[in-house]
Amino acid sequence: MFDETQKASALTNELNVEFGGHSSKGIKTENQDAFAALNTQAQEKESKGVIACLADGCSSAKNAKQASQLSVTHFINEYLNTPPSWAVKKSVSKVLASLNQWLYSQSVNYNHVGQRQADWMTTFTALILKSATGYIFHLGDTRITRLREKNMEAITRDHKVNDTLTRALGAQLHQEIDVYEVELKADDIYILTCDGVHDVLPYSDIQKLIDEHTNLEHAAKAVTELAIARGSDDNVSCLLVKVNSIAKQNLDELYHSLTRRKIPPPLKVGQKIDDFTVIRELHASSRSHIYLVQQTPDTPPVVLKAPSVNFEDDVHYLQGFIREGWVGQRINHPNVMKVLNTQSQSRFLYHICEYMDGQTLSDYKHDVPYLEIAQVRSIVEQIVHALRAFQRLDMVHRDLKLDNVMIDAHGKVTLIDYGTVSVAAMDESVKQIADDCPQGTIDYTAPETLISLHADFKSDMFSLGVIAYELLCSKLPYKTLPASHTPIDYSHWQYTSIRKYRADIPFWLDQALMKALAPKPALRYHAFSEFLTDISKPNPHLQSSANKISIMKRDPVLLWKSISLCLFIILLCVLIIKN
Repeated sequence: MFDETQKASALTNELNVEFGGHSSKGIKTENQDAFAALNTQAQEKESKGVIACLADGCSSAKNAKQASQLSVTHFINEYLNTPPSWAVKKSVSKVLASLNQWLYSQSVNYNHVGQRQADWMTTFTALILKSATGYIFHLGDTRITRLREKNMEAITRDHKVNDTLTRALGAQLHQEIDVYEVELKADDIYILTCDGVHDVLPYSDIQKLIDEHTNLEHAAKAVTELAIARGSDDNVSCLLVKVNSIAKQNLDELYHSLTRRKIPPPLKVGQKIDDFTVIRELHASSRSHIYLVQQTPDTPPVVLKAPSVNFEDDVHYLQGFIREGWVGQRINHPNVMKVLNTQSQSRFLYHICEYMDGQTLSDYKHDVPYLEIAQVRSIVEQIVHALRAFQRLDMVHRDLKLDNVMIDAHGKVTLIDYGTVSVAAMDESVKQIADDCPQGTIDYTAPETLISLHADFKSDMFSLGVIAYELLCSKLPYKTLPASHTPIDYSHWQYTSIRKYRADIPFWLDQALMKALAPKPALRYHAFSEFLTDISKPNPHLQSSANKISIMKRDPVLLWKSISLCLFIILLCVLIIKN
């Protein structure tokens, strides 16, 4: 357990935020402004961050007040309901697109000249603080200003020309939203205001009032009252968000949390760990131990996966193992191994997973060395179904290979082992240990990952292409990179036609594999569905494109061999003539 000093230290390494806000109708008969803020806690703060937003209903809209109020409440509720694995920007873009379409759909009236009358329309500005970063999303003329070390700076840009709004929620079916990303610092104060405030008060007056009040709510009220006193003819609203501390990576704290549970020693048949009895060992390697276990004779057997004691001090590996349990409990798909329980209350570190009676594709390939195209197509299609489940949750597998795919006697495929999965929401946290080397197995890892450590769904596409290629011909599409060699560009990868190893593979299928395995991500398929279509039937466009590719690009080795042969024949002829 942490002692009191450690607890205090842990608190200073967390994101800590406080709010204060005030809104008034001013001289108007109705307040069409609305603001909301939520200081989330624990896991919700880790995955979603702290939320503040302000909306100013457009006075020209019949339901301006309802539009602003609905926008701030709906935004927070729906944002928190997005998957915890999604990145902030993806979550917000989905929520705001849906909210905008709903507001737009409520306006069905047209004026006398046939122009659509927007009855539900509001400006909207949101600030989400997560870990050590602030994410700002902005439409209209509400504004976010930052007070940092006595300096006031406007971050957002008003969408207004000649006092006319050019953007607002509900104004158009599709809206372009300004997105800003800012680095947070302790003692920053973010000031969200409507135009009824910032069009009247200079920054110096706002800053002075904030300096004079230690209570943020009192400061916000003082700002709105001064705006009214200065002659504001609009609603007045001010929301203050102060960053007391930001999340920091404390290696001692991180090490303690990751090593809190002990790695169990290698287990033998009949041994017990907690309530589970080992029936047999399924797999053992330098990285992990996997056992078939059972709680009672009447319960079905399950799989227990434990890390190897070789990694008991490797925080990067332990973080990946714990992340695997988190991911496995959130993906519910028939082609992805389900983690049933991570046993977080146990003093031992392990996962309980569903049991699958089958073998890895690597073992399957040894037993069935020659696979028909239809068999490989079925396997690839099932892997794609699994990868889509990851993609929908903003995750990238990053370690696709034959050893990480199971197949049973009926041909059902299941994706396993995802300790290297990249989770977008986790990648936004400074508390995660950043990768200092490429994740995955080198022969299957996409070139961009080896060059820059970047990985996205197109990186998984590359690895899938390698799997399909290897299943068809038991070879790799590219020369194996030496372990000590770090490529600096894409020139190392020169695709070897699969027809060199299997003449029965049609040309159109070879072209589909070559596109999936393109070294540069931009040249690969833009969706898994496109790849599935092209390995199922010929794509005339793909074939015509291939015919236009010069022999230098298609097979540079063959070209230079041909040139060398021609030069040799010319030289031989010259020698014959001279003699």
